[in-house]
Amino acid sequence: MKTFKNLIDETLQVEDLDELEAAADLFQFGIEKGYYNKKQVDEFNTTYWKVKNKYLAYDISKTIKVNTLDILTIVSKAPTNIKNDEAELLNYVNGRIKALKGKLTGLK
Repeated sequence: MKTFKNLIDETLQVEDLDELEAAADLFQFGIEKGYYNKKQVDEFNTTYWKVKNKYLAYDISKTIKVNTLDILTIVSKAPTNIKNDEAELLNYVNGRIKALKGKLTGLK
């Protein structure tokens, strides 16, 4: 089993969502075997969502031509239950961008 630090480092360096899910599966296996404590679970969850939000924002920015950082902010605030459905997340981001036009500088 990988040390926790190595698992976090590798999770931060994943290149796509499939690798991220593989890291999450490996972490889940470690939890089931009792290798990780609550503090490590919290740290892994924070790292997981940070990386997942980044990749989701990059995917959406290919479709919606808005600043990627703005999209990242919207995706990170989106409800967790819609983050696994690409179409629903895209609709959510589009809706938030339309609602925020004129209220944020830089959004056109």
